[in-house]
Amino acid sequence: MTKRVGQASKAEADAGDAAVQVLPLNGAGPSLLVLEGAGSARAVIWPGTGATERSVHLIQLGPLSGTVRLEHLAESVYYVLDGSGTVAGDGPAAATSLVAGSMVHMGPGTGYRFRAGPGGLRIFGGPCPHDPALYAGTGGAGGARRKSAGTPAGEPDGTVGPADPSITVLHKDEPALMLPLISADARMIVWPGNGAWTATMNYVRMQPGEENSPHTHAESEDTIVILEGRGSIDDLTHGETHEFRAGDVVHVPARVRHAVRANRGENVVSVGGPCPADLLFLRMCGAEIPERDQPSAGPRRRHGMP
Repeated sequence: MTKRVGQASKAEADAGDAAVQVLPLNGAGPSLLVLEGAGSARAVIWPGTGATERSVHLIQLGPLSGTVRLEHLAESVYYVLDGSGTVAGDGPAAATSLVAGSMVHMGPGTGYRFRAGPGGLRIFGGPCPHDPALYAGTGGAGGARRKSAGTPAGEPDGTVGPADPSITVLHKDEPALMLPLISADARMIVWPGNGAWTATMNYVRMQPGEENSPHTHAESEDTIVILEGRGSIDDLTHGETHEFRAGDVVHVPARVRHAVRANRGENVVSVGGPCPADLLFLRMCGAEIPERDQPSAGPRRRHGMP
């Protein structure tokens, strides 16, 4: 449902016609040719929905199924909705365990593949910015082909051991810092402090009646996957309010002023955030941003357990 909430200023109107969208996570986006075995993979947030800085693909793997080897020029980030499995790089014995709530970040040019456990694995995410090669042959507006998204590689042996240093596995319950401008429980997990500059991810819990401060990301698209609850988002640039519920994905283009509200009597739990990282916003939340060419502090990999 969309409601008009006010008149945009001339400065806000300079953001153009791009406006907030609310789309279903289990939608009818194009299928992606990334599977080995049973399952499904569909684009949710991609150039066909007007997004350029973040892609969100829903990948559902059947028991012991997996993806082909994937590699992108950009960073990638994924969230584990449910199930269990592993993520593997190109090296020997390079599989790392995944559980519900795990967040996985891959550096640019990193080969990787997911493998489901006996109960299957459901994840969402993708490269940020998007990889046009993923949409080749889908009939979608993928743009010029850059590099093959899926390329041949040897089969990993599935052993949990030393991981590819360009793959980081974190968990929603291990925040690097808190984001008080978003909510009292807004956790920054994947961010520049652990090497993520274009593919970031946070985890947010909002209590009924809580809302975040109206804000704008000058160069970042904000994408919010609703895991639990119902609420609304004000598109203050275009004077509209959009309602959402669990299973929806909210996409906010760059330069659109917005505010998320838990105003429908339920907790709202979400995963997502701005891509690329909004450094000014992070500094406003008290974060110290490392230099881009410096290695981040701390280990590059953690097992996906809380």
